[in-house]
Amino acid sequence: MNVLERKLDRAKTKKDYKKVAWFYNLWSWLTEKKAGQTVVDLADIEDRKKILEVACGTGIVFKQIVHKNPNGENTGIDLSPEMLRKAEKRLKVEKGNYDLKEGDAFNLDFNDNTFDILINNFMVDLMPQEYFDKIAREFHRVLKPQGTLIVATFSFGKKKINQFWLWIAKHFPGLLTGCRPVSFKGNVIQAGFTIEADLEISQNTFPSEIIKARKT
Repeated sequence: MNVLERKLDRAKTKKDYKKVAWFYNLWSWLTEKKAGQTVVDLADIEDRKKILEVACGTGIVFKQIVHKNPNGENTGIDLSPEMLRKAEKRLKVEKGNYDLKEGDAFNLDFNDNTFDILINNFMVDLMPQEYFDKIAREFHRVLKPQGTLIVATFSFGKKKINQFWLWIAKHFPGLLTGCRPVSFKGNVIQAGFTIEADLEISQNTFPSEIIKARKT
């Protein structure tokens, strides 16, 4: 299916997420909780690993990562300072090593072959499609050989009711901060990953795709 066009505007993205930071946790609970838990389960996290979450948001998944990898190195980055402040507040009660900071998925500020696991939830779906390959290549670059990539995206879904969200994304994009259904699997393969799992999740009719891939 055709992917709706979006433009790259970092300032606008920051502004949009500043507006929604106060109720993002509720939105996530209603539409993304099931996908987030699937992401954590698929990651098979063991302690003492080096893990990066790109676009960690308010830290919902990142908190689980730190809990499972308390003696490892956990890094969460996000473009939005407001979302990071929410994440910092959430992580204060979690014992474990972690670092939260502003970061850009197009130019990850890390050396090649750094991380064992990279997790990215509901970020690609707000990016312009022409940048998907660049994002996938950056993910590949910073992962160690045989490293694991887990990506969740807003998907087209398999049921007719799922198309409601495509309609919202098309006619009222501001309600979804510009997110829309995408397909990222082909870009992941093109970047040099091998797909190990490809799952479709629906929560309250909101469709998500979760991909698990290995750097080969």
